[in-house]
Amino acid sequence: MTKNIKIYVSCHKECYLPKGAFFYPIQVGAACAQKRMEGMLHDDVGDNISKKNLSYCELTAQYWAWKNEDADYYGFFHYRRYLSFSKKKFPQNRFADVEMEFLNDSVYQKLALDTRNIARVVNQYDVIASSAVNLKKLHKSLKSNYVQYASTPYQYKEDLDVMLEIIKEKYPAFYKTALYYLKKSPVGYFCNMFIMKKPVFEAYSAWLFDILEEHEKRRNYKNYSVEGYRVSGYLGERLFGIYYTYLKRSGKYRCLELQRTLFQNFDKQETLKPAFEKNNVAIALAANDYFAPYLATTLASILANASPKHNYDLILLSGDMLPGNKQILRQMVADKPNFSIRFLNPASLLHGYHLSVRGHFSIETYYRLVLPQMLPDYEKILYLDSDMVVEADVADLYQEDISGYLLAATRDADTAGLYNGFEPDKKEYMDKVLQFKRPYEYFQAGVILFNLEAFRKAYTTEEILKFAAKEQWQLLDQDVLNKLCEDRVKYIDMSWNVMVDFGHIRINNIIRLAPQWLNRMYMEAREHPKVIHYAGPEKPWLFPEMDMGREFWKYAKQTPYYENMLFRMSCASGARESEKRRVNYIRRGAQCIKENGLFYTLKYIPERIKR
Repeated sequence: MTKNIKIYVSCHKECYLPKGAFFYPIQVGAACAQKRMEGMLHDDVGDNISKKNLSYCELTAQYWAWKNEDADYYGFFHYRRYLSFSKKKFPQNRFADVEMEFLNDSVYQKLALDTRNIARVVNQYDVIASSAVNLKKLHKSLKSNYVQYASTPYQYKEDLDVMLEIIKEKYPAFYKTALYYLKKSPVGYFCNMFIMKKPVFEAYSAWLFDILEEHEKRRNYKNYSVEGYRVSGYLGERLFGIYYTYLKRSGKYRCLELQRTLFQNFDKQETLKPAFEKNNVAIALAANDYFAPYLATTLASILANASPKHNYDLILLSGDMLPGNKQILRQMVADKPNFSIRFLNPASLLHGYHLSVRGHFSIETYYRLVLPQMLPDYEKILYLDSDMVVEADVADLYQEDISGYLLAATRDADTAGLYNGFEPDKKEYMDKVLQFKRPYEYFQAGVILFNLEAFRKAYTTEEILKFAAKEQWQLLDQDVLNKLCEDRVKYIDMSWNVMVDFGHIRINNIIRLAPQWLNRMYMEAREHPKVIHYAGPEKPWLFPEMDMGREFWKYAKQTPYYENMLFRMSCASGARESEKRRVNYIRRGAQCIKENGLFYTLKYIPERIKR
């Protein structure tokens, strides 16, 4: 059984790089690329047609392997498409793709892509192709591969006609099969994905590239559109179908068809190192694309209060941040030599775990749970929520000694008030579900100084996420962190995380029920807040007159998003009025409770308003 199997994974952008002895990522069109990607082969070395990539697409990798590499089996995958070697059959879409969300290390087990299994399967066959596409499932009018090609707006039937002429002239033995495959076959083989034994591969490549080269001589692609100019790649797909059908009909070759996957997210899993060698202050924030203006406001406040003595290493966690917003955020620190902004996407690490969200919370709140794994070269990091502004130099908090602790955070006076009676079921939940031993030591997770080194020793990411997914925690990851870090928390001054007075009930009706020493701690922190946290659904970008709303807008004016935020606020005026009525309803309910002691009536307050 040979192990000289080479499966080339064509890449034209930064993406997840496959692992395993048989996988060889290769940059296609390297001769025309602005950037030479690291950690992979390049199709512009040796005998190559790399400069033809705009027309030939991934076939430039096949040509390069044919001319420059030696293997017993040659295979070709794409940066976002792999063949599945699993015995399990997965549901397919009408294009015969098995749609999967994330391409990461976890897919190896799911698709049985381990070296031993691939070798076992490959050695049994001469040709392995991807699953056939039933043309009628694409559209009832598609009666043949010829019709499918000719009906595509940027493709021309004349190209197929010339291709058929070339086959008839130069390879007449294939002409009958070519006519059948293009005009009568009910299925098509697409994407130029396969694995072939060396003799078959060499014969196929010689046949394929000779036909395509001759086609270039007979047709003029100059005025084709960008999509249409990929004509050689499109024809290559049809030529593979013809050749593969010819081999199958001959009865001389052992053939197998495997399911083809299509990954929606295939980002490269980056591992960042500290941005600065000295005085590196690592800060993580999380936000989705829509939240970019408010994250920018937090960033503006950090900039305004930073010291030139320190270097600020900002890591922004997002699963969907668009390039435009990334660029705007980077530009905010472009003239600051002691600031760095980089982006990480933790979404793939959370995939497969059923993590509950509710109300104004979003999935991004869980991103902080995977920081220990995503930053293996960091000893600690300061995490800040993105609905806050900073009124002090965060480097002062970063310098806090947290040796022997998992994290440092502030106590949560708000939760203490809920526990002491404002929310009727809170005590039972914390005592029996969360099983928190000392409820008044519960911390607020908007500002956390993580001891990443200690976290990695205490828990694996899998253990953390499994625990997060085992219950529908009331306060989501905040409950998770409180439970996992119980008795290993260093408490810091509450001025580092001052929650605003939501709806004018947080102070008068909730925190007033907290133990007097905790109430006093909160009220003193309000006198000199170092971090103002707009926790809850009432936000200053909708309610500028809210508690400490002026402080938010002071920094919002310093961002490139100021006009965007004003526009959004004006568009949301109707919803804002509705929210005002809802807040007034809560205030009246809270007053009724204060006067009559009818705590049970709070069960009827909408869930999204409680926190």
